[in-house]
Amino acid sequence: MQLTVDFDDQAMQVLSIEGAMCGVCGDEPGDRNCPDCERCRRDYVAALRKAGWAPRAEIQAQLDQAQTELAAIKRQLDGLTRQAARQR
Repeated sequence: MQLTVDFDDQAMQVLSIEGAMCGVCGDEPGDRNCPDCERCRRDYVAALRKAGWAPRAEIQAQLDQAQTELAAIKRQLDGLTRQAARQR
């Protein structure tokens, strides 16, 4: 899902700014040049995801999608209920 990738990249940027680095390359906080640092940050984000972390905006997008789907199901159910009532 593209949305997840964008949020994960944002999380990796925050980790970079806050100093999450491989410790060998000499990059400074905020740098994203070292492939080893990027791997470390990707692993941190993956571990956070496994622990249940998700950005609030991502959760909200999923809730909005679920509400849209639920509203469509309710409309279908209402239509079927009216149809069944007419057949009685």
